Amino acid sequence: MKNLLVDDEFFDKIRNYAVLIPIIEINGKDHILFEVRSQNIPQPGEVSFPGGRVEMGETFEEAAVRETMEELLLDYDDIEYQGYSSMILNTSYMHVKAFYGRIHKKIEEIKYNEEVEKVFAIDIDYLKENRPKSYHTPYRWDFPEDFPFDKIPNGREYNFRTGFNDVYFYDTDPVIWGLTAKLLKNFIESLD
Repeated sequence: MKNLLVDDEFFDKIRNYAVLIPIIEINGKDHILFEVRSQNIPQPGEVSFPGGRVEMGETFEEAAVRETMEELLLDYDDIEYQGYSSMILNTSYMHVKAFYGRIHKKIEEIKYNEEVEKVFAIDIDYLKENRPKSYHTPYRWDFPEDFPFDKIPNGREYNFRTGFNDVYFYDTDPVIWGLTAKLLKNFIESLD
C-alpha cells in the first residue's frame, strides 16, 4: 500500500511553542510573574508568559528557558527549571507546552527586551482562591457564498458538528484571559 503521508501533512501544519510559568518570591510569598506584550509584537497589550516558537533542534523545555532569558534579560543561572505543567493544541494547529520554574531575582531587578511592555506578579494564594470564570463558546461554520450545499445530504440542513472552546478570564488588573489563563488554570490546579 502506498504511504499517503497523511501524518506528515498534519504534522507539517503544527506550530510548536513553549512558555515558562515563572515563580518569583516577593515578601516571602510565591507569586507568578507575567508579561504585558509590547506594541512591537502581535497581540500587543495582552498578558502572557515568557515564551515563543521552538527552534529546529531544540526541545520544548529548552525553548521555554531560552525565550524567558531573552525576554526578561536573564542569565541561565537566574532560572531554576522545575517541571512540566501542561499542553494545549488548538484548532489553529498551535501546539503549546508550558513549563514552570523559579526566577532567582527580585522583581525590581528584572529588565526586559522590546517584546515586553512591563512585568507584574500575582500571589499564588490569590490565584488559588480566585478561580477564573469560564465561557463555553461554540466554533461556528462560516460558509462561502458558493459553498456546494447541493452536493451533500440534506444540503443546508446538514447536521454539521460544532466544536466548543472554554475561554477563561481571571479578574485581575490587567485581565488574564485566553491561552495564558488556560495554562495558568492548569498550573494552579496542579498545586492543589
